[in-house]
Parts: sequence; C-alpha cells; structure tokens
Amino acid sequence: MAAAVALAPVLPWYFGGDEPAAGTPTVRLFVANVYYGNPRKRLLLERVAEASPDVVALVEVNSAWLHRLRTLRARYPYRFELPDEAYVGLAIYSRFPIEEARVLDLRGGPATPTVAARIAAPGGAFELVLAHPPSPESAERIARRNAEIRALARYAARVREPLVVAGDFNLAMWNTGYEPLAEVGGLHNARQGHGAGPTWPAPWPVGVPIDQILGSPQVRFGNFRVLGPIGSDHLPLFTELSTR
Repeated sequence: MAAAVALAPVLPWYFGGDEPAAGTPTVRLFVANVYYGNPRKRLLLERVAEASPDVVALVEVNSAWLHRLRTLRARYPYRFELPDEAYVGLAIYSRFPIEEARVLDLRGGPATPTVAARIAAPGGAFELVLAHPPSPESAERIARRNAEIRALARYAARVREPLVVAGDFNLAMWNTGYEPLAEVGGLHNARQGHGAGPTWPAPWPVGVPIDQILGSPQVRFGNFRVLGPIGSDHLPLFTELSTR
C-alpha cells in the first residue's frame, strides 16, 4: 500500500503525450540550471555540443559563466543575457532570430527575474519564457514561489501565440503549487509520456523533477529526456518541439 501511494503521482507521467507530426519542423531545446558556483563549467559546453540544440536556456548565470559561455556566443548568433552574481541570472542562446526579448514584471513588485523571448523558428515563431521561482527553504519563500507561479500561469493564459515556459521551478509536478500552470495557464508538460525525469539533486541516484519545460496547446513535444551531469546540482533537460 505504501508503494502504491508513493507511485500514484509518478505513474501517469509514463503515459500519453503528444509527439510532433511527422515531417513538421522542430526546435531542439536545451534547458539547465547551471549552478552559479559550478567549478566544472566545461561539462555544460560538452553536453550542449552533444545535444546540438537550436535554443539553449540557462538558469543561475553569473559573470563567470558569461566568460565561459563565449563559445556559445560564437555558435549561437542570437542571445539575451541577464546575469546575476547569486542564483537568479538567466540567459537564452538561439540559432534562430530573437525578435524581441524583455524582462517580465509578472507581479508588479519584488520577484525573481523572468524573461520572455520571441523566437522566429522555421516552423513558426513562438515565445520562450525562462523562469526561476524561489527555492522552498522557508514558509515565506514557498509563498513567494507559489505566488510567482500563479502570476506566470495568468500570464500564460493571456498569450495567444505558441508559448514555451521553462526553467527551474523548485517544485515537482505533483506539488499543489504546480497546479495553476495547468489549470490556469493551460500548459502541458514535455515529460508527459516520457516518465518523471528527476533532475535534482544531480549527484544522488534518486531525485525529484523540479526543472520543467511546458507548452501551450499549440505546442507539441517529442524526444524529451534528462541529460547527463554538467557539474551542477541539477541535470539538464532536452526536448524537440513544434508549433501547430
């Protein structure tokens, strides 16, 4: 009975899903919390080279990371970088034009930065939102995290073009704080049909899926997987997406 209770929120993620239609142009997306104090930055560059994504979205990027990411700048001509010396820096690198990039003010007050970039992909433009709500280290931070996720869900509900939302959300899909993303924002998770996909803590053999890639109803995800270590306490995510 205990095993059944433990598996109940996990098993549904191994079924369903909505793969891109055959022959549809897709965008290869790589998402990672790189950890701002990561001493093994070369591992990230190796994983990116192996996955060969079209778009790279990174969380916890600081000035030291920007120095090391110069090779990505050469490979990805379009970028938006918002570094921070703690844990809230963000960066997006793209092979496709970034037509617009901005910082979102989702709550009208103090919040961790969230960025949005409109990417002109061959199969159709879409908006990529990269977020990093607070970690659940205290009741106050949990409340902040949940408030930011609710604000993000309300924003997603207003967007009319294809939308992809990604980042380190600091909660798993079965946490009640996740529910607004699906119920209010109308977003579905790239994991659906591919399993739980734990991403944190990376050195441990057992973890939880707190890094997320989600899409609006116009977006289909395929080939979702968790990639190998990058020296961070998080593992990176990869998926291929198309817009209907």
